[in-house]
Amino acid sequence: MNRTLIAVAVLSLAFPLVAAAQSTTETAILSIPMNAHEVHSLIKSAHSSAEYKQIAGYFHQQEAVYRAKAANEKVERDRLSRVNAGRYQKYPRPVDTAQYRYESYVSSADSAALQARHYDQLAADVTDHDRQFATASQGKP
Repeated sequence: MNRTLIAVAVLSLAFPLVAAAQSTTETAILSIPMNAHEVHSLIKSAHSSAEYKQIAGYFHQQEAVYRAKAANEKVERDRLSRVNAGRYQKYPRPVDTAQYRYESYVSSADSAALQARHYDQLAADVTDHDRQFATASQGKP
């Protein structure tokens, strides 16, 4: 009797958890971020507003990643700059390396932001062009 109750309890808890895991997996598959290779191939063939928005979303995501890395590196750079042993360290000192990495991340973030802005503008231009084309073609017989 106890084994039956335990089995029923386990199964009654397992089915909702399996269903939740499947739905989470399905949504994760739909929201998987694009990798650089996929974006590169999409850039070559992009013609619609949705494709340009997808590319811009990738670059916005890359900008956020690089800004986060830059913020972490800035904290590390500030921590290393407070160390008094800086005079006795050989060049490049750890604080110099942290500064170079910080500047590199900021530069990469700025570049990604510029690319995102470019593809956002392309998406807006395609949308405007499609809207103008639709209104112009409605007036013609």
